Amino acid sequence: MKMSQNPYLVVDAGNTNIKICAIFDDEISEVEIFNNLDDVLIRVRNQHLVLISVVTPLVKEKLQNTCKTLFEIKYNVKMPFASAYESMNTVGVDRLCNVSGMLKYAKNKSALSIDIGTCIKFDFLTADAVYKGGSISPGVQLRYKSLNDYTNNLPLLEQVNHTTLIGNDTSNSIVSGVLNGMNTEITGMISRYEDEYGPLDIYLTGGDALYFDIPQKNNIFAVKNLTILGAVEIYKINAL
Repeated sequence: MKMSQNPYLVVDAGNTNIKICAIFDDEISEVEIFNNLDDVLIRVRNQHLVLISVVTPLVKEKLQNTCKTLFEIKYNVKMPFASAYESMNTVGVDRLCNVSGMLKYAKNKSALSIDIGTCIKFDFLTADAVYKGGSISPGVQLRYKSLNDYTNNLPLLEQVNHTTLIGNDTSNSIVSGVLNGMNTEITGMISRYEDEYGPLDIYLTGGDALYFDIPQKNNIFAVKNLTILGAVEIYKINAL
């Protein structure tokens, strides 16, 4: 369903929480974060929505019954880029939004988005705006949970902060292993992309991105709301 372009809300229903951002004249407001669907339903009542959802269809159904109109971003809507991904019907729409968000900035340049949240998601866009795909691996909380689930004695941790190289107790050793391991994974993947594809712009996003010491280079940009910015770009070309 197509809606008038202004104003509307972008609802980003992820695995950890639901983010809502008001859009007016293509400008985004401060993002609101919700952990309770009932609070979300109150916020979106009688509003125009653009939905990014990687969770159960029940969320969409409840939103649709509450809002005024709803446009859901799916793999088969118009995208501002071409795709070489072999199973577009399975790709997460958050990844498609990240690619669209990159394209807003990376004109005629190869680009890589790195979304660090529930999972670490890399997505690569060629200089001629073709989405190639990328990679997915567990994020911080998934790694903590797996260590607790698949061992008898390791505790379940929740903390995410900067860490030392050497942990001086079991909890600190887990934090060091998880965060330093992820940091090495991320920087190593960046190096492999640069080795294979040459110079490219890199866009960091996701709730846990600030906890990692990614080398500060002129081609690395932190874009806090890349997914939402990309959703706006996708909606614009579908709302005409």
